Amino acid sequence: MADRIRIYGTRGWLLAALAASTVMAAPGCLGPRALRSTRMKYNEAVRTTNDEQLLMNIVRLRYADSPVFIDLPSITSQFEMAGMAHFLGGRGNQFPGFANLGSGEFTARDSPTLSYRPREGKDVSRILLTPLSAELFSVVNAGANFEQLMLTTIDDINDVPNAPQAALMVPKVPDYNEEFLRGIRLLAGLYERGGVELRVGSEEEDVSASDPIATNSLGGQDLLNAAKEGYVYRQKGEGEYALLKRDKGLVLKIRPGFVNSPEMHEVERIFRLRPGLAGYRVRSDLAENALEATKPIDEGADTIYLHMRSILQILLFLSKGVCVPEAHVLDHVAPSTETPDGGVYNWTRVTAGNFFVHSSKHRPKDPEVAVQYRGYWFYIPSDDVNSRSILAIIEILVSLEDSESRVIGGPLLTIPVGG
Repeated sequence: MADRIRIYGTRGWLLAALAASTVMAAPGCLGPRALRSTRMKYNEAVRTTNDEQLLMNIVRLRYADSPVFIDLPSITSQFEMAGMAHFLGGRGNQFPGFANLGSGEFTARDSPTLSYRPREGKDVSRILLTPLSAELFSVVNAGANFEQLMLTTIDDINDVPNAPQAALMVPKVPDYNEEFLRGIRLLAGLYERGGVELRVGSEEEDVSASDPIATNSLGGQDLLNAAKEGYVYRQKGEGEYALLKRDKGLVLKIRPGFVNSPEMHEVERIFRLRPGLAGYRVRSDLAENALEATKPIDEGADTIYLHMRSILQILLFLSKGVCVPEAHVLDHVAPSTETPDGGVYNWTRVTAGNFFVHSSKHRPKDPEVAVQYRGYWFYIPSDDVNSRSILAIIEILVSLEDSESRVIGGPLLTIPVGG
């Protein structure tokens, strides 16, 4: 974008001189001013378009259409200022008297360059299809909403399902998650009251990874090598040590005043946990030793096994919170699920109270985020804090997964913007 001003006239030389002096004084001043006037505008534009892209893909998945993600790795903006002045003075040849004629030109230019990178191939499989790890729940301590995080990212807890059919593109049968929702809401209430907390700490396996080792056989180098590989030596008898595996794990700690509370007992009943414990280990069902691990039994367990979803499954689950226009249901434009009595199952019940996307034939007034798709507007109102925070959680999760193993690849589309 460029603004250009030309100045002519008998007194134009004065203004031309002023333009020239402005240009000469500009170095070191334009940059800071440009930063103050443009940085937050770019910041807000990136936030808004990220939300719009995420909402658009959620709506697409509700219609069983393919999601498309286009990253914006960089924004480069150049600011230029230039000026030019001409002056013609003296006694004129055609007119009597002296002439004072001048012209000036002042140019300011803002030339942003946007770099787009479609996410495809290995990027899609790594970011969208890989199940999340249980350790991500440490972000709860950084301010993420406990209930929303568990509702969106977990398929089941100790085999108590969270409507797993809702994480399918086109579910064939209805699914429900009332018991799961009750359990996590009780846990969320305990967390908000300070009754429980999530901690990441070291944990040692009970089974030795080696035969007993005599004390005089161990040296300093052995201890260092074991530590580097995630092992530790512990005394197992008089004059003998054993090598134990040490892992970092997530633990749900129960504060003393809440161990025997009615809410905690109900959580233990719902998720089949051994009652009265001061803490429970939290592990993913996809852990390396998940098949050998002790699964929940009738008398309860001391471990909370989480069947984690991938980012794509999370988006599919959230897509069930999209209110599909009746016309699209009747015309079979959007997939629907039939109830046993022949009606249409309302999938928005599985995300009720946490995530809901409205639809309208006309553009909504002042929404938080809105996109147009298949002739309708889909939007989240500005006063729907829960749905807005869900979008923020998903953005954080995508960023965390992307930062773990970033692979730069695929076509990079660079678009200069400006005249």
